[in-house]
Amino acid sequence: MSTEAISEEQFLREFTKELHSRNAAAFIGAGFSMSAGYVDWQELLKGVVTDLGLDPKKEHDLVSVAQYSVNKAGGNRNGLTRTILHNIGIAKKPTKGHRILADLPIHTFWTTNYDKLIETSLEDARKIPDVKHTLDHLSTTRPERDIIVYKMHGDVGDPTNAVICKDDYERYPFKMGQFASLLKGDLIEKTFLFLGFSFTDPNIDFILSRVRAVLEENQREHYCIQKKITKWKNEKKKDFEYRQLKQDYFIRDLKRKNIQTVEVDTYDDIPLLLEKVATRFKRSSIFFSGAAAEFAAWKPNEVDSFLYGLGASLSAEKNRIITGAGIGIGGAVISGALDHLEKEEIAISEKHLMMRPFPHMASGKSASKVKRTAYRRSMIEHAGIAVFVFGNKRDGSGRTIESDGMREEFELCIASGVVPVPVGATGYMAETLWKEVYERFDDFFPKASASVRKSFKAIGNSSTTPSNLRDELLKIIHHLQEG
Repeated sequence: MSTEAISEEQFLREFTKELHSRNAAAFIGAGFSMSAGYVDWQELLKGVVTDLGLDPKKEHDLVSVAQYSVNKAGGNRNGLTRTILHNIGIAKKPTKGHRILADLPIHTFWTTNYDKLIETSLEDARKIPDVKHTLDHLSTTRPERDIIVYKMHGDVGDPTNAVICKDDYERYPFKMGQFASLLKGDLIEKTFLFLGFSFTDPNIDFILSRVRAVLEENQREHYCIQKKITKWKNEKKKDFEYRQLKQDYFIRDLKRKNIQTVEVDTYDDIPLLLEKVATRFKRSSIFFSGAAAEFAAWKPNEVDSFLYGLGASLSAEKNRIITGAGIGIGGAVISGALDHLEKEEIAISEKHLMMRPFPHMASGKSASKVKRTAYRRSMIEHAGIAVFVFGNKRDGSGRTIESDGMREEFELCIASGVVPVPVGATGYMAETLWKEVYERFDDFFPKASASVRKSFKAIGNSSTTPSNLRDELLKIIHHLQEG
């Protein structure tokens, strides 16, 4: 790792905080679209360079090369337009990285890309993007929008107005100055994550420099992900070290603009790192699975006290509680969270508490099994950790049996990558699930210390007092959130 780069852990910790604060934005460059099958600028203009009689391996100032092509055609841009349509006009599927970003609470996207991968991934995530790539778009707002996507260099659907050659860049501050002003404002107010971006774009460099000049040492911190310099086959050691030194200087220069760099070994590691961001963010959303027609040795006031205290404690630690308000369980958890929010004078929203009581038909009957499964899945997909308590119900003859609904929620959690934490000490289905998790403890808790294992044993022990049960459960949740 470069001595100038920050650690992965620091990036995960700090950027996740910005996601929770709803302050995060993303800036997407051409490199982020390459794994979808699109080309970078070097490949995009390879034919243009060759037609000019130049060597694609030697040409790096591609903005100038694009201008040479326009000059050669007597000012006609038709050749560049056809190049964009030929290489980017065919729709591609969003990558794993795009899908992860679309699911995160990022409400502002900026890009210099012409493709439609960002807006497509957002639509696939059932979000409404308000896409802006002309000045006219800035004065209108798409109804019920969830996200704003600024395509500051244009869109493949309007290639004749794409920013690509030197003329376009020189006119940009005058012709498209409002985009520059909006980006400057977002850089001041939001924390950006730069992906697939080389920082050689003159427009972005100009804007970053203006932000730095205005705010000097009070700039907001931003982040970018870059691939480490690796040794090429047959490359001489001195040449490799020279490239490493240049990257160190480049990363240090980004720090002038308060952009911190986190490195990955390969480009394939970028979506894996984003997945870690998503996992860490989701683990502050805790799904409660539980319902009870009876509580065995537990007294009703003990149940209420345990669940109320757990709801209040988790809410106090800025977690979001997700619950289907299971019979005998949900009310106490919800009350604990609500009382904490009221005490702190925090406006109640789904940022803090997501309540999803199970739907019933107009006749009063429960919804079909298919609908209940879909409903459970829709709650679980927002969570990173799931707590299972009790889990019993009455069958048709009035007998108490283990809850098959809790079993289904457990399986859905595993399928969605949500870590299950069954509180076996509460008995019933939760006890059954606790035994299953304990048998595969290392699979569910791969980085767990002896202390975490001890806590997990404690939440499966029926002799653990309710107050100790809550404390041990919180230790396990803290471990998962730090993980």
